[in-house]
Amino acid sequence: MSYENFATKYRPGNLGEVMGQETIKTTLQNAVKLGRIAHSYVFYGPRGCGKTSIARILARALNCHHPKDGVPCGKCPSCTEIAESKSLDVIEIDAASNTKVENVRDIIIENVEFSPSRDKYKVYILDEVHMLSDKAFNALLKTVEEPPKHVVFIMATTEQHKVPLTILSRSQCFRFRPISEADIVTRLKEVTEAEKIKADPEALRMIARSAGGAMRDAITLLDRAASFGRGEIKTDVLNDLLGHPGFEVVNAMALALVGRDAAGLHSAFDKLNAEGHDPLTAMRELRNNFASAFLHAQGFSKEDEPIKGLPAGTPPALLARLSRKLNVIIEEVKFSDSLSIASEMALFTLVEVPQDLEALVRRLEGFETRVAAGAAPEPPAQGGQKKNDALAPAVRPYASPAPVAGPAPAAVPVVTAAPAAVVPQPAAAPADAWKKLLGQVSARKPALYNILLSVKIVFTQPGRWRLLSANKFETSMVEKALPELEEMLARFAGMKISLTAEHAAAPIEGASEISEPDGDDSVVDDCGDSPDDSPAAAPAAARAPASTQVSGDTEPELKHLTKVFHGRITRINKVK
Repeated sequence: MSYENFATKYRPGNLGEVMGQETIKTTLQNAVKLGRIAHSYVFYGPRGCGKTSIARILARALNCHHPKDGVPCGKCPSCTEIAESKSLDVIEIDAASNTKVENVRDIIIENVEFSPSRDKYKVYILDEVHMLSDKAFNALLKTVEEPPKHVVFIMATTEQHKVPLTILSRSQCFRFRPISEADIVTRLKEVTEAEKIKADPEALRMIARSAGGAMRDAITLLDRAASFGRGEIKTDVLNDLLGHPGFEVVNAMALALVGRDAAGLHSAFDKLNAEGHDPLTAMRELRNNFASAFLHAQGFSKEDEPIKGLPAGTPPALLARLSRKLNVIIEEVKFSDSLSIASEMALFTLVEVPQDLEALVRRLEGFETRVAAGAAPEPPAQGGQKKNDALAPAVRPYASPAPVAGPAPAAVPVVTAAPAAVVPQPAAAPADAWKKLLGQVSARKPALYNILLSVKIVFTQPGRWRLLSANKFETSMVEKALPELEEMLARFAGMKISLTAEHAAAPIEGASEISEPDGDDSVVDDCGDSPDDSPAAAPAAARAPASTQVSGDTEPELKHLTKVFHGRITRINKVK
């Protein structure tokens, strides 16, 4: 008798032998028991998870002569013929080979009206149904929608999205899931016991992991390993068969990545190449080991530590991040013409980039908080200055003119250069905080920023500022924004500051004019040095020809613009 491979020999004969898919098995078994048979079914899911096997079992259950609670007997002529693919009433069609509309018409449409030759139902099993052409689907549509009562369609596919919605909406659809590793190992043990094959438990787990949820792939690999190992399946033999590099090499690569050891990583790759293992397989093992190590570190897995010798205190997030990055690298290098070089160079990029990025982010966030609070360390002082003097803004001292006969002139600010070693006055810190506040307001609320550019700030006492504006509307807008301004100012100044918005009786010319209120109150212009205070501003205005000076009589529009934008025009260039 010719040899029968394991995948065919141990194909499930009833629903109880199918591993996994519990929901589907229960639904179909109850439907057969209750007589609730649909005229069309669609089974979709990954390869090797039992779609065609359950389709044949369902056909046997529908046509069995002696069923018991929806389970076929397996002994009657109908069960035997269906198992051997010899039944005249169960027609299996390979849609990949019969894609044309003529095939569908000849095999299905023209014969569907004939009654079953012996059994109760005529069952059409269409494997890989997504391979049918659009015209073939259109021809099949009407038959699937309203078939004769004795016809049942069972369609299996690995690509459900390619099946037209008109077909899916007229069928009962069942999604098949990948089979778990535990179920695959259980089934492999049953096969090895039946075949009297000695197999290491770790070797069976390795086969289950390599199958990727496909039972057929796992049993086929078991059959191949049994032939390679002469009736014994051992881990080292299986590593040679699958091209796996072995635990030691993969573990050395994992420790090199965690420890950012470039020399250790290169040594592991040298051993990998010397033994002739597949680099892509090693990368997949490495990715899976990092994922398993993350689950183990989080307490989600009860298996042994997948990576031996990990440094104490290794963050679980680091293991998860490495697994994700390896997944991206695998997709990048799998089509390379030199897998070994591409894989090694890609892993070296992981060694060079800091892995614990969360710690760096926390440090940067802490530094940003200290800077916002004004508590960040300053660079060392130079030239005998204190360390805070180097970054302190210059303060413009104000001097009152000596009294002269006649009407007392208005106080004029005198600009003097502050020496580098002079300790700044207390007014410098509030001015710096106000400039920072303006920068943040300009990004969040441009309209409010334009209003704040025209106000005067009066420091009446520590912790209390007065905001003066000559425009009632602008005063009301500033007053509404006071809580938000106080909150931002407290962050920049490092202290709670109370703001009050006041309407000034006299007009305020904006940033180009600075005045001092009575008493000891000091005034700081929100724009810094005004154009009037610049040494070059006055000469520029003086050099301007008389014909270019602004006149309210000759240029009323320009004068209006100066009021709107709170500035002044020193020169006009007219185009002839």
